[in-house]
Amino acid sequence: MECAVKAGAAAVKSSAHVSKRRLARRGAMSGDDPEQIVEFPKAEIVPEERARRLKIEVERLASLPVVERLFYIECEDVAEKHGLSRDVMKAMVEAQIKANEKRAREDRAENHRSEQRVEKAQTKARREEERARREQERADKEAERARKEAERIEREQEERRKKLETMFAEIADLPRMTHAARLKEAAARLGEDPETLIEEFEVFFAARSLPAELVPWPDSVDTAELLAGIEAKFRRYVVVPDSIAVATALWVAFTYLVEIAVYAPKLLFQFPEREAGKSTALHVIRWMVQRPYLAVEATGAAVYRIVDRLKPTLILDEADTLFERSTVLAHILNSSCDNSGAKIPRVGPRGEVVEFDVYGTQAISMKGLNMPGTTLSRCIICMIWPKLPSEVVDDFNKRDDEEFVTLRRKLLRWSVDNAVTLQAATPEGQFNNRIRNNWQLSWAIADLAGGEWPKRARAAALELETERDEPSEGLRLLAAIRDIFGTREAMTSADICAALVVDPSGEWANFRDKGPISQTQLAVLLKDYRIRTEKVSPAGIRLNGYFCAQFKNAFARLLQKPAREPDIRTESVD
Repeated sequence: MECAVKAGAAAVKSSAHVSKRRLARRGAMSGDDPEQIVEFPKAEIVPEERARRLKIEVERLASLPVVERLFYIECEDVAEKHGLSRDVMKAMVEAQIKANEKRAREDRAENHRSEQRVEKAQTKARREEERARREQERADKEAERARKEAERIEREQEERRKKLETMFAEIADLPRMTHAARLKEAAARLGEDPETLIEEFEVFFAARSLPAELVPWPDSVDTAELLAGIEAKFRRYVVVPDSIAVATALWVAFTYLVEIAVYAPKLLFQFPEREAGKSTALHVIRWMVQRPYLAVEATGAAVYRIVDRLKPTLILDEADTLFERSTVLAHILNSSCDNSGAKIPRVGPRGEVVEFDVYGTQAISMKGLNMPGTTLSRCIICMIWPKLPSEVVDDFNKRDDEEFVTLRRKLLRWSVDNAVTLQAATPEGQFNNRIRNNWQLSWAIADLAGGEWPKRARAAALELETERDEPSEGLRLLAAIRDIFGTREAMTSADICAALVVDPSGEWANFRDKGPISQTQLAVLLKDYRIRTEKVSPAGIRLNGYFCAQFKNAFARLLQKPAREPDIRTESVD
């Protein structure tokens, strides 16, 4: 250590001699005597600058090797230049060294922590990648298992379908009265649910009974000629007025456009007595409509599946007690009218929920109108009268023939060519609300045909709708009151009741078989239409009664049904 200090001192002395020689040389060059060179006083250093220089010097000394640092502290006047003692300078340098070492340790620790974080992140990424790889492998294996399971189920279902089709074909050839027993035996043998098997058989049987798929007519079809052909074929076997013949021809064409329609009305043939030709009319159109299915003793569960899968035109013959026996079928007929895409959910045999789309068309024959009012309002009602001896038509054997096949092929081609045009049509008509919905697409078809068809179609709608079910009791009362009021502005309840019972054979003279209608009964019936008694003053006496203005809204909205035009042709034709 001492040698190092001495070496450092020698170096400093040598530096001093060098400085003197340099001064002498500058003096010689300038011609001055080096001994006479005057050193000017140094400028005063401010405390802030002194502190900055001291800091820099301490940091410099702290960064030097030990020997060189000790030399400067011990042998040089470093401390004195900064106005400090050597011990203070030494202490400051040592403190700086410790600070540097602490900072270095902290930097190394932070670097180590950073390396650990990077390593941890890399480890986590490797683990995530490994986990994702394992999950992908599991997903691939699961997908492969699911695929194999789906293929297995599909194979089993295909095998089951073929086995059931073979069995169904054998049973279908047997008399219908044996079907249920054979199906129950097969269900026990195959371990199938009997009800489900019967319903699937009904779908199979229905599909087999549909006419074979036809090739559309090769040439374009004229609408008027097509409708005329349908009408002529219908009239060949059934005696009907012009209104029913026109409505039937248009409805047959409608069945080929049911997919583009918003509403699907039912075609109803009815008469209160037997042997009127209702079933004949139904079976004639059966061979002209699209995909006809004659539902014999159909159950609601089977019809759900048949309509959903096959999209047929349901043919319901002798449906007199159908709605009494099966409210499910009534629900299907109600829901089938609206093409909204809504489906009917039902619980399957194993508790699963199955949804059915039952939208479609139905043709019905029945004695009377034994069906709910909501269903009846969705029908085009055609009353078929028994024919007279003078009215001769061909006997119908209820079988398909070449003329029916030709009509179906032409209808198929016609529907393809005109569906877009008819879907965009907005025909005008006489009715509003549901009645208009029932006839709107039929009017559009008639307008497309041109000629007399637009007039005939609207005349048919007017005649059939004005002759349909009798107005309700309330509407009959409103119509009678409108006639009684005449031009008067107000009437007492007593005067209205007295006027209602003037005709002793009228329904108000023996209201509900309990004598003349009373003021209380009058008030109860009118209350449903928000028409209530008020104080009226005939001859200056304030009595309970009604003002004509109270009925204005009801008269305008409920009693304005279009009247039949006198030139509408309604006679029967041969």
